Amino acid sequence: MSKAALDSEVREEATKFVLPLTGREVDQICFDYGITLVVEGTDTIRLESPFTVHLGGLTSVVDPERLETAAVLLALFRAVVLRAEAGKDGALILEFDHERWLRAEAIDDGEAWEIGGGLPPVTPSYRIACAPGGGVVLD
Repeated sequence: MSKAALDSEVREEATKFVLPLTGREVDQICFDYGITLVVEGTDTIRLESPFTVHLGGLTSVVDPERLETAAVLLALFRAVVLRAEAGKDGALILEFDHERWLRAEAIDDGEAWEIGGGLPPVTPSYRIACAPGGGVVLD
């Protein structure tokens, strides 16, 4: 962790950071060399390594480098975030309405995920990312 004073929008707890996404809706899903979920036009969740997703009662592994595995993510369009947490070990947990969830783990050779957002001056901006090998970096 790089900063002692955290942005007022991100809350630090003993083993995790609670992210300011709860109650908000995924309104864009972007596919390129990674996958980006946009939450209400201001916050982005960027996933760049394989992760697990649970949708419609089925659990799948999505690899951003293999587009054919990513089609299942269309089910997250208009999903409402119920829980958003970044573990201090580098794990990202997102829970959505209708019993949908996503979990990304740290990888050794890069940032597995990154979340950024805010709309200054209305809401403070923030960035939190999984550090290579585990842990998180908060800007």
